[in-house]
Amino acid sequence: MINIVRRQLERNWPFLLAVMLVLGGFEFLLCAMVATVNVEEMFTQMSNMMPPLFRAMIEQNMPGGRPAGVLAFGWNHPVAHALLTAVAIAPPVQAIAGEVESGAIELVLAQPISRARYLAAHVAFGAGALAAVLGAGVAGTALGQAVYSLDAFGWPRLAELFVNGLLLQLAIYGVTLAISAFGREGGRVALAGVLVAVVSFLVNAVATLWSKAEFARPWSLHHYFDPREVLVNGHLAAASIVTLGAIAIAGIAVASLRFERRDLP
Repeated sequence: MINIVRRQLERNWPFLLAVMLVLGGFEFLLCAMVATVNVEEMFTQMSNMMPPLFRAMIEQNMPGGRPAGVLAFGWNHPVAHALLTAVAIAPPVQAIAGEVESGAIELVLAQPISRARYLAAHVAFGAGALAAVLGAGVAGTALGQAVYSLDAFGWPRLAELFVNGLLLQLAIYGVTLAISAFGREGGRVALAGVLVAVVSFLVNAVATLWSKAEFARPWSLHHYFDPREVLVNGHLAAASIVTLGAIAIAGIAVASLRFERRDLP
């Protein structure tokens, strides 16, 4: 197992390091912006100029334009989601479908290692990679608060954000891994994983802004990730933990059952 994890780290460390630096830098720069710009005045000006739909979108994510709300929105920004989702999708695609497509999986499994241990090593690497990237982002927020003397969020709330974000990305990871277990081409599996994440994000965004679509919110993975609620209000719903955790476990379980029974390549 250790050799497989090491192999994945050797293949992916430049990508992971780049994502960690970009996400941590993005959250740090957001703190710099909040500290050097009159956020509430800027928010008021933007609200007066924008159409009602966009005004409602901003108000939903950054109520009143308060600094804490803006920093929380930094974790719900498309940039943050795109970076984290890339890390949630790439490893499970490589784990099965990518290795089947390249033919490398036959060579690996010719070694004295079971399929269960092979998959467990990939899951361990994926969870570790996501934790590292999220940790870099949280460190960026914490460092930015310290450097610019922002009294926004303490470590307990940042820890809850870490848990909530990790569970969301593990849910996406689990779904993608299940798709990968049925696939033979990495590109198609990656496209399916991206589609799941994008549709989930859009459903939550539309349902948040349009009351007639609100019924669809519970069907979105992103509905169970609310940085503003966690960071500003200090509340991480138990339903979010249970739902995202259950989806992650179910996806990994389906992938394991399929991988044990499928022919290779």
